[in-house]
Amino acid sequence: MRFLPAAIAAFGLLLMTQMAFADTFSSRFKKGQSDFGGQVGWGYTVDIPPGRDRVNIGYLFVFPNWQYNLTGLIGNSWYRGAWFYHGEIGFANAVDRGGEWLLGWSPLMAQYKFLNPRRRWAPTALAGAGFSYGTWDSIAEREIATEFEFLLHLGAGLEFYQKTGAWSLNYRFFHVSNSGIKFPNIGLNAHTFLLGMRF
Repeated sequence: MRFLPAAIAAFGLLLMTQMAFADTFSSRFKKGQSDFGGQVGWGYTVDIPPGRDRVNIGYLFVFPNWQYNLTGLIGNSWYRGAWFYHGEIGFANAVDRGGEWLLGWSPLMAQYKFLNPRRRWAPTALAGAGFSYGTWDSIAEREIATEFEFLLHLGAGLEFYQKTGAWSLNYRFFHVSNSGIKFPNIGLNAHTFLLGMRF
């Protein structure tokens, strides 16, 4: 019973913090807000679709990004949230393949955040496209064949909000292909697991 006052105090503190977050929720996610962030993680290529025996590449993925709130809060049900423009540049290094590199720029991306004032976290979904230049063709000639490549991104994650900024855990399916500029071009597909921060 002696722990009851401490438990009540902890619950009260949590409730006040949550109420303060609810009070600032609308202003934090209003249309036109923008911020910088970044994601860092590890990825590896997979033979998808199976049967092509694609090369295995393990890589370090570091992509700084900028987000802009396009819509403000929309919706009134489980899908309540906001659309964000998401642009990123970055670097993928094939550390287990001699350090071959890929420099990417993805200006055509969007992220949807499922926002709710009653919680300090949000599921997210991301999709988009971009371009890259690098030396991965030297370790994956049959898969991509050229130094210039197109990038496709499809991902999901959970973003956790702090008083200022946020951090996130993310998964991304990453596709690299030259879109038929030169053959062969069966493409590289990869799973990428990332830790993200927003400032």
